[in-house]
Amino acid sequence: MKIEKIEVNDLFGIFHHEIPLKIREHITIIHGPNGLGKTMLLTMLNALFSSNYGPLRRIPFSEFSLDFSDKSNLRLKKEIDLSEELRGDRGGLTFELSKRGRTRSYTEESLRRPMREFPLSIIGEVIPELRRIGPERWAHIETDEVLSLEEILDHWGHRLPLDIERRHAEPHWLQKIKDSIDIRFIEAQRLLTFPSRARESREYRRQPTMVPAVMNYSKELAAGIQSKLAEYGSLSQSLDRTFPTRLVKGNGASELTIEELRNDLGALEEKRSRLMATGLLDKEAEIDLKELQDIDERNRNVLSVYIEDVKKKLSVLDDLTTKVDLLVKIINNRFLYKQISITKKDGFIFTTSDDKILSPVSLSSGEQHELVLLYELLFKVSPNSLILIDEPELSLHVLWQQQFLKDLQGITKVAGFDVLIATHSPQIIHDRWDLTVELKGP
Repeated sequence: MKIEKIEVNDLFGIFHHEIPLKIREHITIIHGPNGLGKTMLLTMLNALFSSNYGPLRRIPFSEFSLDFSDKSNLRLKKEIDLSEELRGDRGGLTFELSKRGRTRSYTEESLRRPMREFPLSIIGEVIPELRRIGPERWAHIETDEVLSLEEILDHWGHRLPLDIERRHAEPHWLQKIKDSIDIRFIEAQRLLTFPSRARESREYRRQPTMVPAVMNYSKELAAGIQSKLAEYGSLSQSLDRTFPTRLVKGNGASELTIEELRNDLGALEEKRSRLMATGLLDKEAEIDLKELQDIDERNRNVLSVYIEDVKKKLSVLDDLTTKVDLLVKIINNRFLYKQISITKKDGFIFTTSDDKILSPVSLSSGEQHELVLLYELLFKVSPNSLILIDEPELSLHVLWQQQFLKDLQGITKVAGFDVLIATHSPQIIHDRWDLTVELKGP
């Protein structure tokens, strides 16, 4: 299921916005002057599908509506009173699902206080990304967002050692809608992140400090490569172990001609060379296929089974190889006087024009923004997701901005997702005004 249209009424008590998504093109761009709510729309969409209702209570609006590809409509309503919003008083949220003339309704109320009191100091220990700034106020380190106790319980209650219950459990139909669409929000602040492998561990509780995203993602990519290579190795062992048995039982009867087998060997050699060039395979990892070009009727069946085995082994790395290739190609076309390469040990390796190794954190802010954004789109997004990107133009040179949509279109073909972009930059839009929806005042 896909979202086809987004609509909001009385945003900040002023604006009405209607955004039809460009479903066929997979990319929709919203633009307009500052203050019209571009980022707020992305925030509201992300908050709804992540069940983090704090932002939806804080942002003033009366109705938030989504039309889906199955012809259903979900409306989120609330009473709007700007004076109450400014005081921090927030009422419940009402959800209405309409489909085929039938309407279902559910009113969500904020979490009650825990049944038993607990020391508020525990919040900073268990959720280190929060910093206490008042009696019942915390700041989110990454976004500087000020949160109340109710909002913290709403969003992070599952991480606190408390028995917290909602007044009403969400109905199945509402949870089903939220589960049907995977949304990822790539926010404007994306150069710092928390260590990904330690988020739910005791180590993370002792390490609340944020780290440069380029270093975190470099380690993450190295771990992902090693995981895929372990899968490759396991399959290789299994196929090698059963190779004689399959051959003896007649699995080696080949219908391919000798010329077809030679072509297959050539294609596999080219594929292996590409894998070695991208750093995914060691040069000594496999037999040199060039040595096997001398094929006759005596060895045709044996080589046929061997070639099929190699195809199966290398196919394990296909998806990863495609993404790594595209990342390296785009980065090396963009960055001046430096080249990126990938290794299974270190992840990102940057080499300057005079052959010196450069740490990823030594890249310029624009280069880091480009690398982080590309990595998130290629490696952290599930197929068929809706990706929300806020201000992709940050720190990017005009020429890079103009190339952004072409790169994004190439990535969407590989990764298979839809994108909703909020931008101020005509250079990002470049020559694709057909993808835009303009937000206007009343």
